[in-house]
Amino acid sequence: MKINDQQIKKWLLAEGENQQRLFKKARSIKEKIFGKRVWFRGLIEFSNICQNDCAYCGIRKGNKKPERFQMSWKEILACLKFIQKANYGSVVYQSGELTADLFKDYLLKIVRLTHQKFPELGITISCGEQDKKFLKALRKAGATRYLLRIETSNPKLYAKLHPQEMSWPKRFQCLKDLQDLDYQVGTGVMVGLPGQTIKNLIGDLHFFVENEFDMFGVGPYVIHQDTPLSKDLKVQQWWHQNKKRNFNLFLNFLAVLRILRPKVNIAAATAADVFDSLGRIKVLQVVGNVIMPSITPKDYRDKYLLYENKPCIDEDAEKCYDCLTQKIIHAGLIPVFGEQGNSPFYYQRKINV
Repeated sequence: MKINDQQIKKWLLAEGENQQRLFKKARSIKEKIFGKRVWFRGLIEFSNICQNDCAYCGIRKGNKKPERFQMSWKEILACLKFIQKANYGSVVYQSGELTADLFKDYLLKIVRLTHQKFPELGITISCGEQDKKFLKALRKAGATRYLLRIETSNPKLYAKLHPQEMSWPKRFQCLKDLQDLDYQVGTGVMVGLPGQTIKNLIGDLHFFVENEFDMFGVGPYVIHQDTPLSKDLKVQQWWHQNKKRNFNLFLNFLAVLRILRPKVNIAAATAADVFDSLGRIKVLQVVGNVIMPSITPKDYRDKYLLYENKPCIDEDAEKCYDCLTQKIIHAGLIPVFGEQGNSPFYYQRKINV
């Protein structure tokens, strides 16, 4: 579908009956491709060590409060055994951003061993910007998907949120490298950022469509008290006063994305539950087809807080499995087990190359 900026603006600002019509359109498109099915990805947040100092992130290098950790292979293996027992089709490895050789060697070992011991699992990596040579090695080791959120397609807004040593063009180039290496490539933005405009969000949608990404992890911005962005009292006040507006804007943005890209995978972000206890379920009912229950051990969950009020940090993997499965079924959706749930758009893109 061609992007009409005026129509997109109306959709993004939709409320009441107009919003319900938007949701109905997005849901119809989603169900035509995916039905009511929801694919599971077991999420392992294996390290909160990060070299970056992003203004919005709770595990930023400059935040001295979190106890830093990196899970051992033995702990990761226990997580993988649970994923196998739960019959999730995929695993997601997520961490802070590091480019040190020790970290690269460790991550490569994890991917290689996962692929050897659990060859049926789809392997997604979400570990930030990496050089093309290392990304190629991960691909060869068995990783098939990579999620790297651009956070915003606007370089000026990006510069306000990130330290000088981080470059928007470099991050974008990493996404192109991933496509060159035949990954299923995912990206995403934060919706509801301070200073973000409707024009910025329309630009994000253009960016998504023009660059033909296969999957998306879009989240609503959630404030964290130990970040530079939250130190501004005006920002704090603005965020709390606009929670409902920003959540609706987030839902509308995802609905428009589904209309523009019917065959991509769209994950329901855990951060949606900060705004609504059924936030992820609402995303799945309208646009989403992927959910990522946390498999991270309880001892580490409260140390991996990118934002405040993160749900489920006091639960173990078993409880997350039971809770999410029941919520999905109760919402009239169908949990899918034992399937990787690869992006249909990825296969379409390969045919069209």
